Amino acid sequence: MLRQNWTGEDEATLRELAKQGVHLRRIALRLRRSESSIKKRASRLGLSVPKTPRASFRFDRIWS
Repeated sequence: MLRQNWTGEDEATLRELAKQGVHLRRIALRLRRSESSIKKRASRLGLSVPKTPRASFRFDRIWS
């Protein structure tokens, strides 16, 4: 994979997606970068990125 330089637009997108709680794999796909690249840049920017997707269902709806 070729190395891509990070643009201001890429960093802004990463900040916004991290703020929304989008998980690592989805951000990587959106920015067309490796998960490792996303983790490194997020760390440099002081961002927290969830590693796994959030559950899309609620257990209380299943068991009620």
